[in-house]
Amino acid sequence: MRWFERLFFGLLLGVAVSAAHAWTTHAIGTWQALNALPEVRSEPMVKAEPLASFLKDQGPVLEGLLQQEEQWARGHIRNYPARPEVLSYRHDKDADPSVWVHRFLNAVRANPNMPLPLYLQLQPTPQALADNHRPGLTWQDVSLHKDAHMADNKFVALRDAEFVSVLDVIATASDEPDYGLDIGLWENNATEFGQNYGFGKQPLGDPKHPASSQVSFHSGYFHESPLMYASSGALRRTFPEYRMHLWQTLARHAMLSGHSYWGWRFAGWAMHYAQDLTQPYHASVLPSRSVAGMWWGDVLALTGLPQAKDEAYAQVSGRHAVLESFHQQSLLSALHKGELNHPHLLAFANLSKDQGRLVLTEFSLRDDVSKSAYAAADELDALVIKTFPMMGNEAMNGTQSVTSYSAIAQQSNPATRDALDKNLRDLSGNFGRVTRAIWRRLR
Repeated sequence: MRWFERLFFGLLLGVAVSAAHAWTTHAIGTWQALNALPEVRSEPMVKAEPLASFLKDQGPVLEGLLQQEEQWARGHIRNYPARPEVLSYRHDKDADPSVWVHRFLNAVRANPNMPLPLYLQLQPTPQALADNHRPGLTWQDVSLHKDAHMADNKFVALRDAEFVSVLDVIATASDEPDYGLDIGLWENNATEFGQNYGFGKQPLGDPKHPASSQVSFHSGYFHESPLMYASSGALRRTFPEYRMHLWQTLARHAMLSGHSYWGWRFAGWAMHYAQDLTQPYHASVLPSRSVAGMWWGDVLALTGLPQAKDEAYAQVSGRHAVLESFHQQSLLSALHKGELNHPHLLAFANLSKDQGRLVLTEFSLRDDVSKSAYAAADELDALVIKTFPMMGNEAMNGTQSVTSYSAIAQQSNPATRDALDKNLRDLSGNFGRVTRAIWRRLR
């Protein structure tokens, strides 16, 4: 590793842990964004089916489709690590259905241990919770993560062949890539499949930290300064475009082949990556910090004085985590009270953001979505700092979480808090815009 890459390496570890926090509101935002479209609300219900059923019917066709998808990625994604040919999808009609699923997940280079049950996440409203009569599922039933950071979400089981609304399928699926699809995929993640997938060594984050192993798929650092890229080529190894194109290709095929449930579930997966890039902390490495400041912190660390560097990335990670908690609590507070016209919820449904009826392509992630998020990063970061002056380094390192929106509101300067709320509503509007754009592209 070159000396100037070593300078940034430690700092990027911390930044990657920060970026492991995603929007904690994917499902909530997706419900609000798509419910604003009459054509979504009028979609006929779809019949749930296990992934193995889709593969049983479409396995032979998927052999060619996934090969075409691989060729597309090799030709269009920068620094794309080619899939080893041994992972090419091969369908054996006589194999056990579990083998079909395992081979498919290997061919798309996702975590092969994903449970992928038939399930829904319920909207956290009194009405939705009261109307539910399905059996409940636990966080461990749907996720590979050991921590229970989303354990408060209500998951329920679907029966095979049960009819379910398209909106509920998409919203539920839009959270799912954070449940483990993209963890452990690198050769130094201590997983057998990671050693076989051909992605190489994890470019960002601590390979021993499972959540950080997904960062390069859920972030897009496309607009940093040339000096930043010169200092760390790892910043150029991010692949949300690859994931979005893959899941959209599979969504389109599933719909056209009569497997609408998996069509819309794959669509929700595709939406996730676009939604992630509306979050400024997923598009900017270290908002509010100059390149010179970053270099100085690492120089001090190399001379045996790591405190400044450690504090820098602990604070960035903490600000990201606190912002997510703040936003989540504001939304949950409104939903639990049945306040569906709360401004924070309506922001996702702001159709004025759809001027021009954006049709989102994979490269729009770079040229539109992440570019807008990157431009908003410094202002957002500054507002987070001002809104939470009571939180010291200990609280800002992500070990403490904000659990009460009302408590935050009482402690914050009203003018600053209002500015942060407006900023978040703008970001939620972008979230809704890109979500609807993917819907339109697939329809």
